[in-house]
Amino acid sequence: MSKSADQAESSPETFPEKAAFWHLDDIDWTQVQRQQNADGSVSVVREKWPIIRPDFLSAHVHYEAGMIVRRHGHRSNHIVFVLDGGGWIGGDWSAPGTHIHVPLGAAFGPIVAGPQGLTCWELSFGEFGGWGDQPELYEQEITARGVSPLPDPPLEIGDWFVDPRGDWGGERPSPKVDGLYCVVTHIDDLESSGVAGGADDDGSISAVREKLPIDQTDFTSAYVEVDPGAVIETRGHRGHRVVWFVEGGAQCGERWCPAGTHVELPDGVPFGPIVAGDDGVVFLELTDGGR
Repeated sequence: MSKSADQAESSPETFPEKAAFWHLDDIDWTQVQRQQNADGSVSVVREKWPIIRPDFLSAHVHYEAGMIVRRHGHRSNHIVFVLDGGGWIGGDWSAPGTHIHVPLGAAFGPIVAGPQGLTCWELSFGEFGGWGDQPELYEQEITARGVSPLPDPPLEIGDWFVDPRGDWGGERPSPKVDGLYCVVTHIDDLESSGVAGGADDDGSISAVREKLPIDQTDFTSAYVEVDPGAVIETRGHRGHRVVWFVEGGAQCGERWCPAGTHVELPDGVPFGPIVAGDDGVVFLELTDGGR
């Protein structure tokens, strides 16, 4: 992973003491899964990790066209947000703006990337190791498409890392809870609420709108749209907070945050003010442990 000068005090492997900023352009891709397709070509899953620790994972994941990933769960609360492309997840088409909440004990998938590939932001709020579920569903998908799995690429992460890619609950019991399912919503299907706004010098109205795919007392997922020039005042949150800038860009304090910027905020650390740029800004923020 390459690192710019203003990231010298932060690391994806350690918990920050203040706001930690990363941009996707500063993070290297890592291949995590490969397959041979029916036509002899090879498709892969690649990931970029703004954060990778024993107790937390934030991953920018790209599934190449036709890539198939088993149905699986994680060993903590897990979120998937589709950023680009599209694919079939659990048999349903998932386009950009699809938000999937996979609580501890639930599973999702199989994942079959569409013809344009599938790009997601995926997070695990705790131990991120995956566990396979219903292997017959994966076998059905690869057989139907003439896909042959290839050996997983080696991963060099840390001594603490236990590779979960072959985990089907044999050596280590899975946390599966029968009857517990993932929750799939799409941003377009949610109502927005205005959380701030005001008149500009030219008389136009700049607004901040928020949609809440998850609104729990101890965990929230907020999709925030900010009109050009609108301001969100500096504020702090209780709990662990992570922000992903999806579209546009904003001035955040002294730092410009374009799309692809990833911010981690420890409990109580203030963030802002956020001043949306000429194209406005859209970001997804997740808060674990408070609001």
